Amino acid sequence: MRFASSLLVFVFLLCVGSAAMATDARLEAWQLSYGGFVTASDVRNHNALPQDRADLLASLQATPPGYRDALEIYTFGKHFPWRRHTHSLGRFADDYNGTMLLVVPLSVTHWGNPSFQVGPVYSALAGTAGFQGAEDDLRVAMIDGGTLATIVNWTRFELAMSERKALASEPNWSLQNGSPKNWNEIFAFHWGPSGLHSVHEALESVSGGGEVNAALYRTLAEGQVHLLEQRWAPDEAATVSALLDQGSLRLLHAALIDLESAPSDGARARAAVYARGLWLAAAEPILKFAPEAVDSIKSTLAGSGDPDSVPFALEIVEKVLAQL
Repeated sequence: MRFASSLLVFVFLLCVGSAAMATDARLEAWQLSYGGFVTASDVRNHNALPQDRADLLASLQATPPGYRDALEIYTFGKHFPWRRHTHSLGRFADDYNGTMLLVVPLSVTHWGNPSFQVGPVYSALAGTAGFQGAEDDLRVAMIDGGTLATIVNWTRFELAMSERKALASEPNWSLQNGSPKNWNEIFAFHWGPSGLHSVHEALESVSGGGEVNAALYRTLAEGQVHLLEQRWAPDEAATVSALLDQGSLRLLHAALIDLESAPSDGARARAAVYARGLWLAAAEPILKFAPEAVDSIKSTLAGSGDPDSVPFALEIVEKVLAQL
């Protein structure tokens, strides 16, 4: 197995050279590439997961909204076949493999539930709890923001699994199921199919988001070199973690600006709910670097949003961004 893995690494490096220098013309059919990063493992199935998000959001644009179809996609998945079943956003959000305490420990403690991601989105899809009788646009806003946050947390999960496999007493460097594979899955989920429907596309539309994307792909490329040599990349992993945090905060920051500048009560309510969805991912770095401000941010996002307190919330997010 070690010889086979080494041989695969040699062939990969021989074919594509440095990930930063690879071109599409030199890629194998199964390889994905963007921003200087080239996958060394086949993660096409993982890359298709954000298409679930696109499809369920599209179903909600129908008249009337197709909540049943969206709920089925969220719960059971559609585009991400994996082993004996299909993975889904809902499966991951519901304390995937019992790992959320490892991946986002501060968020789990804050919400008091390792399945904290699934409740708000499910309620919006089913029209229950806080979304019982809510307007469609508010329900969709939560689903939109909440599913995006779920993908952010899924990339955090893949980073944690890549590290766990690399530092195990018997490290797993397999390109099929080892540390490099999980490293590649970070890219697959974040980028989305052809750069659409996922965190990459969302970040490209907000201030500073494009820089986060570019830095992430560059760092993944640099770290992959070490993993293919069968050694962990702690510096690159720390940078990837910080960039995932930055991405979640950039998205929340943009949503707060939309909340502050909303031209009507309805637009303000939608912005607040969308931001609450994003909070499912952005809470982790806030809880780490500014825990004293969490209650204030939650108050800003509560109900139909409090525009008067947005400047303080923006200040906190900017303060944490400066520490990353």
